Amino acid sequence: MANDVAIEIEQMLEGAWNKFLDYYNENAPKYRDLWERNVKELKKRKAQESHWICWNEYDLMFYVGRFFHDILKEKGEEFKNIEIHFEKNVTPTNFEDYEFEDRLDKKKRPKVDMIVVREYKNDRFLLSAEAKYFHSASERYGEDPIEKIKADIKKLETILKSKIAQSVVFMLFDDYYWWADKTKAGEIEAFLDKIEKDEKIKVLRSTSKRKVEEISK
Repeated sequence: MANDVAIEIEQMLEGAWNKFLDYYNENAPKYRDLWERNVKELKKRKAQESHWICWNEYDLMFYVGRFFHDILKEKGEEFKNIEIHFEKNVTPTNFEDYEFEDRLDKKKRPKVDMIVVREYKNDRFLLSAEAKYFHSASERYGEDPIEKIKADIKKLETILKSKIAQSVVFMLFDDYYWWADKTKAGEIEAFLDKIEKDEKIKVLRSTSKRKVEEISK
């Protein structure tokens, strides 16, 4: 069970997510202006498939992490030694002498998108998070979005069950399926609804609705 600090860290990550969405929605109109200045004929489909603000999952994590760090800096002494790390392989080699070392799989090298830890303690992570960013290339590469999400959820469930992290969060920013494939988007939403009902994994999700609204003007 998560302690009070871990619960507050999860709330802070949700706050960072909301700040990212505010940033995205505020800046989307600027990208529309760039399109109008640089493309003789603004083609709706091409504009929809273009990356606005985030080019890939790494960019998404950068923005969320940036806002998370800003919120963290505003906190008091209790949060002074808390750090955010990205793209870490959760292996015995990387986490030697941590309290959960004996629960790590020596044969697998699961990579976690984000972990939040007390920098000078070898106890459980305060939080572990996975993120997915879907865009037009996701379809071109033949990815099944549900299977991609399932893989992340399974990873978070294992981390939670093994008591490696006190809290786990899944984040999804859909910049493709919700406007290009309504059926698949509905399947994604239904799957995430099911995860949320379980109440073990916090789910944060949004779409690029503001971008498409700008394109449609």
